[in-house]
Amino acid sequence: MPKNISSENHLPKIDPPTPKMAAEPVVPPPFALPLLSDEVAYTIPLSAQVGDLPVEVQELWGGGDGLDAGEITTIRFYWDEEPTPFDTQSLEAPYDESDLPVVGHVPQIKLNAPGLHLLRYTVTLVPGDTAGPSGPILINIDNIAPNQNNRGLAVIFPPDVEAFGVTDDYLAAHGDQVVGVVPRWSDIRLEDEVTCDLVRLPLTTSKGRRRVRADMVAHVTITQAHLDGAPIELVLTGDVLRSHANGEYNARYYLMDRAGNEGPPSRTSVLLIDLTPSPANLRPVLLPQLAIDGRIDLEDARDPGPPGGVYLLIEEVVGAVPGDVLVPFFNLIPLPAQVIGMGQIWPIIVQIDYATLASGGYEFVAGVARADYTWQRGTGTPRRSDPRFVPTDLRVAGPVSPNNPNPVNVLLDRVTVKGKDGDNLVTINDRDMPLRVVVPLYAGPAVNEVLELMWGSPAVLAATYQVGPLDQAGDEIEFFVPWAVVEQTGGIVPTFYWTFNGVNRQRSPQTDVTVNIVPIVGLHDPEFPDVNYGPGSDSGFIGCYLRPWDGGARVRIPGDTTRLSAGDEVILSWASYQNTNGHPSGVIPETITTFSHTLTQQETEDGYDFRVPFDPYILLPGLVKPPEGQTNPRHGSAVVQYRLIKTGGGGMGDSSRRLVFITLIRPSSPPCVSD
Repeated sequence: MPKNISSENHLPKIDPPTPKMAAEPVVPPPFALPLLSDEVAYTIPLSAQVGDLPVEVQELWGGGDGLDAGEITTIRFYWDEEPTPFDTQSLEAPYDESDLPVVGHVPQIKLNAPGLHLLRYTVTLVPGDTAGPSGPILINIDNIAPNQNNRGLAVIFPPDVEAFGVTDDYLAAHGDQVVGVVPRWSDIRLEDEVTCDLVRLPLTTSKGRRRVRADMVAHVTITQAHLDGAPIELVLTGDVLRSHANGEYNARYYLMDRAGNEGPPSRTSVLLIDLTPSPANLRPVLLPQLAIDGRIDLEDARDPGPPGGVYLLIEEVVGAVPGDVLVPFFNLIPLPAQVIGMGQIWPIIVQIDYATLASGGYEFVAGVARADYTWQRGTGTPRRSDPRFVPTDLRVAGPVSPNNPNPVNVLLDRVTVKGKDGDNLVTINDRDMPLRVVVPLYAGPAVNEVLELMWGSPAVLAATYQVGPLDQAGDEIEFFVPWAVVEQTGGIVPTFYWTFNGVNRQRSPQTDVTVNIVPIVGLHDPEFPDVNYGPGSDSGFIGCYLRPWDGGARVRIPGDTTRLSAGDEVILSWASYQNTNGHPSGVIPETITTFSHTLTQQETEDGYDFRVPFDPYILLPGLVKPPEGQTNPRHGSAVVQYRLIKTGGGGMGDSSRRLVFITLIRPSSPPCVSD
C-alpha cells in the first residue's frame, strides 16, 4: 500500500497495520437462543422471525489506533455467500469500546427461508484497506415443529390402567399418580416440551368447528438423560385426576420445540377415570362487603350485623362429603376450620377477627390481602381454592386507636364548648350567635383531612373543619355551631367530632354540655323584706335602723311554685353604686358579685333569703358624702337581680332589676358602721 502525503505539512504518513480477523458477530437474546450441546447453530425463535433481526459487533477490531481524526471505518454485514452486504454501518475516528456495539439488521424477508444461514461482517479501516471477514456464525431459522410436524404415537399407560382404568386402589398403590410413557420421535432435541391433556368422551364437536384444547394435565421437558435413553414420562397426579369427573377420556400430547413451534395433537389413548368423586372446582370465597365500595374498611369492621364485622362466605363445594375439612385463610392466616356435616348448610359464614384483618399493617398503609381456603379429605393433600384478592384500608386521620374497631379513640382530645357563661355551658346569653367550640388538632395531620363536629342525640352534623397546609399538631381548631342547631336541644347535650381521611372515620370521646336556653318569663321581683317602704325619711333605704353591720342585708327570692322547682339554681347578682340611681358611671367595682343557691321544695313555696354581707357591699355605698361645698345629704344605692337556672337544662330566666337606696350617714353624728 503506498504511503499518503498530508496536504497540510507534506509529511509522510505511515500506513496503519493490517488488522487481525475480527470477532464473530452476535445475535443478542432474546432474538437468538443460547447454544445447547446438541446444536451448531443459534436458534432464532418464532417470536424473533416476524421483524428485522439485529446482529451486533461487540468487540473492537485491531488497527484503529493509527487512524486520523475524521477518517471513516466501514462495517459491512453479509448473509450466506451473497456478495452484497445486507446492512452497512460506519464509525468516525477516533473511537473505542464505548462506541460498541455496532448493530446491523437482517431484513425480515430473509428470515422467511428456513434452515441454516451464515452471518459475517467485514471491517474497512480506510478506503482500500479492508480487513478479512469476521469469524462467521450459523443461525437456524426454525419454523418446523418436532416430529417434522407430524402426529406422535399414542401415550402408553400401565397395563392395569389400560385394563381397569384409574381407581382409588391403583393410586393408593402407586404414589397417588399415573405415569404414561411417550414414544420417542425421530428428531428429538434438547428442551423439546411435551404437554398432555384429557378430552372427555364422547366427543361433541360440530361440523366445521375445531375442538377446543383442554387444560394441560402433565408436562415434561427433554433433557440430556432423555437423549441418552431415559423414558419420556408424563406424570398425572391424583389431584389432577380427581379434578376430572369420572368417565372415559382421550389422552393426547403436543410436541413443541424451544423455538416455539408446536405440532398437532398426538394419536389418542383412552383413559378411564373411576375414582371417588372429589370437588372439581374450589370457587373463590365471597366477601359481601366488597360489593359496597370495592374494599374492606373500618365501617365494614364495625358493621353490627348480623353476622357482624367482616366475614367471608364459602360457597357450596360440589363433591364435598361429610368429614371433609375446609380451612379458610385471610392474609395467609388460618381461621377456624370448618368440618362438612350431614345436610351441610351453604354458604358457610366465617368471621374474620379484627387482629387478623389488620395483620397486614393495613392500619398504616392500604394494601391487598388474599382470602381463600383449603379442602382436605382424610389424610390427603389439602387443595387450595382459587384466591380472592381483597383491597383493605384501615387508615384513619389522627392517631391509630388502641381499641379498634371501636369508633371512639381515647387518644383524641375532647372538644370544649365556649359559652358566654362558662365552658361547656350554653345559656340564653349565647342566643342568636354561632356557638364557638375548640379542640387541639391531633398529631400528624394531613392536608384535606376533615373534622366533623356532631351535636346532640341523635347526633347531627353541626360544623366541619378541613385541615390546611399550615395546620400543625396542637393548633387550636375552631368550630362554629349555628344557633339554629343549638336551640333544637336542651339539658345535657353530648358533642364530639369525627376525623375523616376520605376512607375511614373515627370519633373523639364526647363532651357533655349543659344547654339552658328556654327563656323563663314572669319571675317575681327580688324583695328586701327588712326595708321600710312605708312613710318616713328612711323609706326605701338600707340604713342605720336595720343594723346591717350585724348579719348584712336580706334579699328575698319570692316563692313561686309555678316557676320554681326543687333542685333549681338561683343566682343573685349584686352591684353597689356611689349614686342614687344605679347608673354604671358610679359603680363600685369591688362590690360586683353573685351569690348562688340550690332550692329545696320548701323554698320554692316560701321563698329563699340571701344575706348580703355588710362589708363592702353596704359599707362602701353607705358612706357616700355630698360633694365638697354642698350640705345636701347624699346616699348610695345597689341594684339586685336574680337568675333562675332550671334543673336538668329545663331553661333559664332573669328577674327584673331592683334598686335600693343605702346610707349610713347621720346628721350631726358619725356614720353608723357598728354598735
